[in-house]
Amino acid sequence: MSDIEQQGLANKPRNRRAVVKGAAWSVPVIAAAIAAPAASASELGALSINGTCGTLGLGVLSAGFNLVASPTAPIPAGTVITLVGTGLANISAFAFSGAVATVDVLSGTTQTVTLDSAVPAGGIFSLTNSLSLAALWTVTATVTLPAGDTATGAKTTAQLNGTLVLCSAS
Repeated sequence: MSDIEQQGLANKPRNRRAVVKGAAWSVPVIAAAIAAPAASASELGALSINGTCGTLGLGVLSAGFNLVASPTAPIPAGTVITLVGTGLANISAFAFSGAVATVDVLSGTTQTVTLDSAVPAGGIFSLTNSLSLAALWTVTATVTLPAGDTATGAKTTAQLNGTLVLCSAS
């Protein structure tokens, strides 16, 4: 197309139908862009965290918690498990399996475990620790989901209780 032909097209008045047609196509694109952030939140179903007393050996209990994903939805990265112990001088580091996570020791009796990868639907993220049976103690685990995520019917708190040689878990 020559320069003269291009100038002729540029000076030509726009057809009203073309302008309306272009505007009509932009409305769904704008609506989809506005709706996109809300779509990132998810319903995670009935995930649960449960205490487990594990096994006893040489006066030490291998106890911990299992975070179980619902059969239909994974537990997302960014989920935080806060562990708080009472009656113990130190809850020491919990070992974990089932996902990649970061442990932050906030004090001798408080830790957070943040999932760096998702726990797949139906999967289990396990936290275990060797706890002394020398005293009365409690360790509570509380699950906090990333902003916008919900879990209908979820069990987000669990507890381990120790009384010398006995352990109970919820």
